[in-house]
Amino acid sequence: MALRLRVTWRNAGSPLLPDALADVQATADDAPLPLAGSGPGRREFVIPAGAARVALSARFSAAFDAFEDVPALEEEVLSVDQAFDVASGGTALSPAPDPELGQAHPLVDVQSAPGLALAQIRTDFVDITPFWMAYAGYADEYRSEHRPGTELVALGATAGDPKIWFASVPEACKAPPDGGISALVFYRPEGYAYTRVDQRHEMFGLNRYLLAPDPSPGASFWARDVFERDPRDQSRWVYVRCGFEEALAASGRAVVMLHPWPSGASFGAATTASLPGLAEAALRFLCGAQKIGTGQGGPRLGKLGLAGFSAGGLALWQALAANKDRVSEVFAFDARGIAKNEALLVRWLGGDASRRLRMTGGHQLDANAALQQKLPGPSREARLTSLPPDKSGYLPGANPRWDHVCSSLEASEKDTYLNAGWVWHQFAMFGGFPEAGGQAAVTFLQRFLEESDL
Repeated sequence: MALRLRVTWRNAGSPLLPDALADVQATADDAPLPLAGSGPGRREFVIPAGAARVALSARFSAAFDAFEDVPALEEEVLSVDQAFDVASGGTALSPAPDPELGQAHPLVDVQSAPGLALAQIRTDFVDITPFWMAYAGYADEYRSEHRPGTELVALGATAGDPKIWFASVPEACKAPPDGGISALVFYRPEGYAYTRVDQRHEMFGLNRYLLAPDPSPGASFWARDVFERDPRDQSRWVYVRCGFEEALAASGRAVVMLHPWPSGASFGAATTASLPGLAEAALRFLCGAQKIGTGQGGPRLGKLGLAGFSAGGLALWQALAANKDRVSEVFAFDARGIAKNEALLVRWLGGDASRRLRMTGGHQLDANAALQQKLPGPSREARLTSLPPDKSGYLPGANPRWDHVCSSLEASEKDTYLNAGWVWHQFAMFGGFPEAGGQAAVTFLQRFLEESDL
């Protein structure tokens, strides 16, 4: 009896998965199988009786018309190859390990019914990096200044919002621990509104977080590691780069940092109970694309951490409230809403002794200190970090990193900048506060990662 193979994929109506550009083929014992049926998100083949080995090959591409100065583009966004042994007397398919992955392909699920083998391809995320780099302003800056140690992948969600995510993947994820790969989801302040992948995007705000500052006096004013003058209006440029990629690489943690890209202030499903599933789907895609390795048991989500800066804290607390039983650690970089969410944080920390809260402060120094007092003394030091501990952390001489950032100030400017809450607020994201005898160059993010259990 011939066995029918039905291949399906999720979200076939997405602009990122046009049916006309889906190339799905199958072979039986190396002989091509003709299509026996097709439709949107579906291809069918008949496996002849007596076949021993079946191979599935799927290539998905997306195409967009010319936009402004960007020509028409067509790029492959996902590829899947999976071999099967014909099992159970020719009535089922058993996935064979992929030599490159060391296991069956993580994006292919197989089920059997009488006379039918159903192979569903997980297409929740696809790789839109070439499109992003074509449409986004300041992409050239990222390409020229990115340093080895991490890889940035732009992910397109084929259903729901946000439509664009970014994954910062450190080299430590190539050989993940057996407990799975952890994800740290970062919520940034409000950005521009967008509705499509194929529109003008802006990468400057992403570069600011990901790229490391440049200490060279000849570097662009926005790339320096000290407060620099904007030559356009002579104002001080205080948005020093944050060095996320450098922190990830230097920490040695097998942690993928996920950046859901908001449309305006909306993070869509990234602040709901869907977040763990979305994070795991992103990890599965990265494994299938050989961007990360597979630990024992496959590419599963290990621990889940949340991070947020400034107004991104509003989304951070929504995500924590929706996933408080799944989140292991929170990094709050002067995040808005600490005081209003004090009860949530106390309940979350009290729910599991292994949970950790790391905070930095500028505007939120008093709120951070008040939260610390809500926790019992014996557990406070181990489970909650608040840096700097109070306003004295911004006094001259208290912190070599703060002193360095302020080193370019003129005498007439020092009172304004050394005591300005809005400047402290930025330092709470890009800065650092060294441990006794520690390196002044270590950022808050790197320190928190090194101290974490993610």
